[in-house]
Amino acid sequence: MQSPEPSRFRKRLEARRAGAPAEAMTDEDRQGLAAFESDIVAVTELLQDEIAAIGAGDLDRVGGLYERKAELLKRIELRMPVVELFLRDRLAGDDPLRARFAAFRAAVEEDSALLDRMSQATAEIVREIEKIRDRHSLNGLYGKSGQKLGEEAGAQRQIDKTI
Repeated sequence: MQSPEPSRFRKRLEARRAGAPAEAMTDEDRQGLAAFESDIVAVTELLQDEIAAIGAGDLDRVGGLYERKAELLKRIELRMPVVELFLRDRLAGDDPLRARFAAFRAAVEEDSALLDRMSQATAEIVREIEKIRDRHSLNGLYGKSGQKLGEEAGAQRQIDKTI
């Protein structure tokens, strides 16, 4: 019976004890870094699609992109601790990678700002609808002079159903 393959952590610990640099990159690390970079590109493109959809007013498309965006961002979040150590060195000498990260950051900031404005606009609409409902509610009826009408007058009136 063969013993299981040692973990990446174990391999690094053994390499460090043997005098190798602690940041020695394994093939698995290279694959993880390549997958991380691929996810960054994919989420950047998806965010740009979402920004275009928001600009075009296609909110159904924006809603349809949510699951894919959440999945990609979760993968990036999970891979970040694994690749972070190597990413610093790569960013220092790789201009195209820095450009991809700059595009990613710009897309995140723009998308976040647009979604925040949409959220604020939606909240304003909800507040206005609540005001209209309250104005036409049964919380009290008021005459032309602003005086609250009595119960007997309220029974004779009908509710305005228009908004």
